[in-house]
Formats: sequence, C-alpha cells, structure tokens
Amino acid sequence: MDAADKITSRGVDIPKTYMKHVRPLRGRFTHHRVNELLSSIYDPEEYRQMKESGVDKRMMFGTNPHYQALIMGEELQDDEGNVLVPKMPPSLPIAALILPRLNESFSLDGAKDPSNQMKFTPGSNSLHGKLLHKYDEIVLGYSSPTCSAHCRYCYRLDLFNKDTGKISVRPEELRDYILNYNQNLKNNDGVDPKTGARRYPIRELLLSGGDIMVLPNRTIYRFAVAAGEAGVHILRLGTKEIAFRPERFDDALVETLKIIHEQFPHLHINFVTHLTHPDEFLMRDEDNNYIPNENGPGYQWMPISKAAVERMLSLPFVTLENQTPIVRKVNDDSEALRVLHEETRRMGIKPKYLFQGRDIEGHKAFSLPVETAWRLHTDTMKGLSDTARSRFSMSTEWGKMEVVSVIEGINDDCKDFDILPLALRMALKEILGDGLVIFRSHRSPHEARSQGDLIIAKRNPEALWISGYEDRIIYDTRRGDGEKYAGLVSLLIESFGAEFFEKFGDKAAGENPFAPWDVAGAA
Repeated sequence: MDAADKITSRGVDIPKTYMKHVRPLRGRFTHHRVNELLSSIYDPEEYRQMKESGVDKRMMFGTNPHYQALIMGEELQDDEGNVLVPKMPPSLPIAALILPRLNESFSLDGAKDPSNQMKFTPGSNSLHGKLLHKYDEIVLGYSSPTCSAHCRYCYRLDLFNKDTGKISVRPEELRDYILNYNQNLKNNDGVDPKTGARRYPIRELLLSGGDIMVLPNRTIYRFAVAAGEAGVHILRLGTKEIAFRPERFDDALVETLKIIHEQFPHLHINFVTHLTHPDEFLMRDEDNNYIPNENGPGYQWMPISKAAVERMLSLPFVTLENQTPIVRKVNDDSEALRVLHEETRRMGIKPKYLFQGRDIEGHKAFSLPVETAWRLHTDTMKGLSDTARSRFSMSTEWGKMEVVSVIEGINDDCKDFDILPLALRMALKEILGDGLVIFRSHRSPHEARSQGDLIIAKRNPEALWISGYEDRIIYDTRRGDGEKYAGLVSLLIESFGAEFFEKFGDKAAGENPFAPWDVAGAA
C-alpha cells in the first residue's frame, strides 16, 4: 500500500471527547501561570535557586487541573458541577512525581538518548526518528510529542527537548513500514539474508510518545486503522492519562473503540497504563488513610478513576496492563507498591513491570540504586499471588534485563569453602566476596540471540544502571558464546597475575596444582 494512500475516517463519524476543564498547563519558569503556581508552592529561596540552576531547562514543567487537585488537596469539578476529584489531603508522592526538584541540576550525568534508542530507528530519511523497531515482533511509533503533565523522571526527555531527532510519525507511515517489513521477511523465508538468523514478523504496534491519549479520538481511530490494515494482532496504547486525566476514558472513547472493533474484529487493543502510586486513584480520609470498601475487600477508588477502568474493561477486546518505574520520593515504599499491585489487579489491570529508572540526564535525583530497588521489589512481592506480581527489569540498549537476584558475599564466618586449598579459597573470595547480581535477558533485540541467558556481575551497591557494573561483569551474554567469560578471566588475571595461571597450566596430571600456594592453615 502506497504511503500516498491516506487513511481517512472511512465515512464514519468519530465521537469527540470534550474536556476543556482539564486543559494542561506547560511551560518554563518564565511562563506567568507556571511561575504563579510554583511560587505558591516553593520557598522563595529554593525557587530562586531552581531558576538560577536551570532546572526548567532540563525539563519544562507540566501539569493539569486533575493532577494539580490531587497535589494541592483541592476539589475539582467539571463544567456541570460534577465532582471529579474530591477534597482530600495533599499528596506528597503525587507532588514529587511532577514538581521540579532542585537537585535535578546537581548532576546532569546520563544519556541524552537513554538505552541508545536511535540505534533502533530506520536509517531512511523519511522514517528516521519516527519509530523504534528494537524487538522483531513489535514496532513503537512516536505518535504524540507531548503529555498532559510531565513526569520529572521521564525517559522520553529527549523527545520533549528535541535533543536526538525523535519526531511524530503519521499512521500511514507505520502501516506501510509494517507491511513492507513483513513482506520482505516472508520473501526471505523468515531469515535475515545478511546473517542467516531466524527473524520474526511484526505482530504488535505500540503507540507512545509522549502520550497517545492526549490526541483526539479521530486521530486514535486513524492509528487503529493503520494497525488493522497492517494486519497486526495487537494494538498497544501506552498511556499515563488514566492517572493524569481519567476523564479522558469516557463514553465517546468507548464508542470509538467499538467502531474500530467493528472494522477490525480480530485486532486486540491493549492499554499499557502508567499508574505509579495508589494516591493517583484511591480515596483517602482526612488522616490520609485509604478508605476500605464497606461491603468487601480492597479500598475505595475515586469514582472517576473507577469508571475509566470499568469502561475500558467492559469491552471484551480490550485489556489493561500496568508498568511504572520505581522513583525516589514517589513510590520507593514497599507498602505503597503492594497496594498498587493489589488494587490494580483487583480491578482487572494486570501488573506487568516495575522498572529501574533509566539513565536520563539528571537521573541521580530520581533513581534508587539497582540493588536497593531490587530489594524493594522483592519485599513488595511478598504476600502477592502470581496474578498480582510484576517483574523488576531494566530496559537497556541490549533489551529488557530482569534483575533476578542479589547474592550476598562470602564473609569470614562462611565454612562452606574450608575444605578447599587456600589459593582456590582466595580466588573464590575475590570473585564472590562482595556478592553477585544476576541479570536475565528477558527480551533481547531483533533475533533474540541472548534471550534467556544471564549477565552476572560483582555487586555494586551504588550502581544506578547497568553501566555501574560494566567493570565487574564476570559472565556476559552480550559478548556472544566465544567471549562470555572474558570478564571472569580478566578478573582472575588481575587478581593473581599471569604467573599463577602459567604455573597452574604446567602441572602434570594428577598433581595438586595449588600445592605451591597451599600455605599453613589450608584444609
């Protein structure tokens, strides 16, 4: 299908969602309304320092009336006087999610293009920066350049700041890319002609940005038509609007989705929601406690949030899954995360991932150390059934790495190795003394060569990203079969010297290779 063949509404009237009362507020500190709001929240000296250090240059401020009402503890009504957000105590976790932090500017270490995403965008001029094709089976399209509020930890910071060349894609461009890719793959019998590797057809389209749900229903319809005409199985819609503006998920959207389903009955629609803290959707009393349901388990949801979920799940061809990073001062609390998992699952939203915050510029203000976050996730999973559990993962250049385990090191009280010669004990203590972190390649790019394999590194309690382990890795699936153990060999040579291994290798069969170093005290 030629790109010039534009996608239209096919003669169908797409219902509109009217939400003038939830219009976003975005801008730098120089914006008069932004300045007025933040001046009412911050201490004057702190706000002055933020301005001088350029916090808003790292990322502009963005909010909307719904989320702002949660932050300020104020009631919000629509144009007809219906209560959208009831009056509750101000939410500090919600505030920490979108309000600027002075320490954002203390260190701007990090990547302009986190996880090297531009590496996975097509090289052609027409599509470069418009889509991400990292995993064979799914394509991500940058469908929207904005959100209705701005998460300070957002890993699409470069899209907002226009730092790396990411721009919005048109529906027909996505459709034609998928059709062409799948046809070329079929013509080559599912094999990459350059490498001979088995490759896989595109079966899913993910619309993200920014946030696809800030766009009007007519535009969402056009993207859905593109997915349907491309023949994908699943259309994913990545969104935080269910937290920022649950009003968006109204009857007009339901009717739009029904129209899509009538035209493409085999296309499944999957909303990937971004609920980060229970304060985004649960009712709280005057003491800031969640209010239990009177006639059953769980807590009371804000009516507008509950209605949004129920509308979407009333459609049999729609599912909801949730994922969110762990963010310092927002949800770095196991009890809050456990409630998040329990309540979303109870309402029919499947928990999917908890992520380590990506290494964006300024990430040190938001990220917990990997090992700290892993323990937090592990504590959160206690007492949860398998249907309410998530994976703790890092979305890296090499794919999604699940953090499987953090193993404690060897201490002097450990008796397990006493039977070994001293030299071998020394080697093991050098490798295992600080403990290990085990990463599993949960999803790997393209032909999924390393999927299911491991990366094993010596612990680094201060590491915020995989880069904090690079000089400690002893087994690395990213290197390929011939070099997976290169880190271990380098570590042993560095610790004991090449002479150690030369003598080891010269020993005649049957001799104790550790005899020259087996000093007094060895077992």
